[in-house]
Amino acid sequence: MRELKRNKRGKESDEILLNIIQKYSGLSQYELAKKLKWNAGRIDSSIRRLLKTRAIFIRVMERNGRRVNLVYPKEQKLSNLIEVPIELLQMGNPIWDQSAFVYALDNSTIGISGHELSEWKEVSCFHEKISLRKTRAGDKVILAIPERFERFYNLQRKHRVVSINGNNLLITVSGDIVEEKKYPS
Repeated sequence: MRELKRNKRGKESDEILLNIIQKYSGLSQYELAKKLKWNAGRIDSSIRRLLKTRAIFIRVMERNGRRVNLVYPKEQKLSNLIEVPIELLQMGNPIWDQSAFVYALDNSTIGISGHELSEWKEVSCFHEKISLRKTRAGDKVILAIPERFERFYNLQRKHRVVSINGNNLLITVSGDIVEEKKYPS
């Protein structure tokens, strides 16, 4: 009887955790525990079960000299595409329409704006104008990071965080992805 209760509770935990991982992919186990207000053991057990069913995968990266295990849903592939909810851009960014401007601001920051910014253009290593797409539902804007930026920042091997700052997007590139592994040790 107790075993059935545990299995049911475990499945419920797995479902909740998988939904959070799909919504906020690339968080560490610690960050997931904080977000859900769960203890480390509950997160750990649920991640083990989700890994066993291949619903998620883990990438190990170096962040501030420490190895961190980042959890991703199985269907997520790292790519050069960035999706931004359209309501975030429409509120303070009416200029986002057909194109955007991408700037290599420094060795760890990419700036993206809906219009050309002379101050960013002045300090950037290089810049480029790109086209924008919208999802079929029209709820997100999709930006493709140019290949030149991908190579410069080595985006296939780095972790990135996208944030909105005023009328602009900032992509912070950090930490080397060291490996993919079955379970954190």
